[in-house]
Amino acid sequence: MSQDKQIKNVKVSDNTAIKDFNRFTYPASSTSIDRYVFANTWTKGKTVLDAATGQGYGAGILLSLGAKSVVGIDTDEHAVEVANNLLQSPKANFSVCDIFDLEKDFKENEFEVCVSLETFEHLPPERLDEYLQSIRKVTSETLVISTPQRKTEEWVYDGGTHLYEYSAEEFLEALKRNFPNDEIGGFGIIEAPLKTDYPNIDYQWGSTITTNLSRAWVMVGIISLNK
Repeated sequence: MSQDKQIKNVKVSDNTAIKDFNRFTYPASSTSIDRYVFANTWTKGKTVLDAATGQGYGAGILLSLGAKSVVGIDTDEHAVEVANNLLQSPKANFSVCDIFDLEKDFKENEFEVCVSLETFEHLPPERLDEYLQSIRKVTSETLVISTPQRKTEEWVYDGGTHLYEYSAEEFLEALKRNFPNDEIGGFGIIEAPLKTDYPNIDYQWGSTITTNLSRAWVMVGIISLNK
C-alpha cells in the first residue's frame, strides 16, 4: 500500500464519545473503564498526567478515585473541549499538546504519575521512543502505559488510527530500550465476553488480569522511575 493511500485512510481521531459509554447499547465500553480502574492503583493521592485523554472520562475516573489532580492532554481539539466542559473542577484541566515534546508545556518532573492508555498503537512506530522519553521527562515517579497486543504474527496496516500494533516481545523490548535504569513491571489484561440472558443483549464484557503477556488482549507496563 502506498504512503499516500495510507494517509487517506487514517482517521483524525478514534476517541470514544461519552454518549457511547453504555453497557446496554455498547457492552464492550466497560473494558475501557476497567483499564482506568486498574490504573488508579498508582494514582491515588498523586498529581497525574493523562496523556491521550480523549474526552476525559478516564481522567474523571482517576480524580473520583483519589488522584490529587489530573491534567489531560490530547491532539483532538474537539475531545479536549468536551473534556473541559464535562469535568469542571479546580483539580482537572485539559489541553491540546504535542505528546512528543511535553517539556514545551510542562516542567521537568511536574507530575508524579503519567497514565497513557492505548497510545502506542496510534503513534508512528519510528516516533515511539520520542513519546516514551517525552512522558518520562515530565514525570517523577511512575508511568502506567498500555497497548493492545497484536493478534497476528505480522502487522499489516489497512487504514484506521492504529498505525502499528505490537507483539509482547516488541512491547517489552521498547520498555527495556527506553527505561534501562528504571524498574519495569506490569501485567496483561484479558477481556472476556460474559453471556447474558437479557433481551437483545447476548454478552457483557469483563476484564481479568494475567502475568502471561502472551495471553493478554491488552499489555500494561508499570515503570517505576529512578530519578
